[in-house]
Amino acid sequence: MQNAACVFPFATCACASCAWETVCYNEKNTAAAIVFEKIERRWGLDMKVRYHREPKLQEDHVDIHFREETEKIGIIRNFFSSFEGLMGKKDDVLHRLHPDSIYYLEVVDRKLFAYQEKEVYQLEYSMRGFLESYEKNGFVQIGKSMVVNLYKVSRVKADLNMRLRLHMDNGEILILNRTYKKSFLDALARIRKI
Repeated sequence: MQNAACVFPFATCACASCAWETVCYNEKNTAAAIVFEKIERRWGLDMKVRYHREPKLQEDHVDIHFREETEKIGIIRNFFSSFEGLMGKKDDVLHRLHPDSIYYLEVVDRKLFAYQEKEVYQLEYSMRGFLESYEKNGFVQIGKSMVVNLYKVSRVKADLNMRLRLHMDNGEILILNRTYKKSFLDALARIRKI
């Protein structure tokens, strides 16, 4: 039975107020709705994703139901855990950043910078520390001082001396050092399987 507040009806209920599985949110375009739409588009998930509006909720929440812990479920888990506080500084002001918005990172004068489509932020991480925390989100090292978000690479072309040219979604071109070529190609193959 569908609750009148349901925006998109579907399967079983995780919410006490109706008979539908729910991803509940108070605002129409909140993070929960946007996140699942991005996940569904990016990985072509073969699972049902539905949204349910409950104006009486005290706080927004997301429930994920699964039969077994698969790599796709792990990606969703990692995606939500990445909200835990990546902060970047620009003009002495701290901004909350989501790893999905970062195209690449570069170390300049021992400081780590995150490059978004048009903005650049300084992070309080070492490159190694960032990779330890966010490698599972698609980040891979491509040079001694550079890390790229695999999900922001639109094309890969061969370059001189066994290097690769990475064409980014924002139009920039990065050079992958041949030392990191194998780890890059392995990481690319892993995300293609998903």
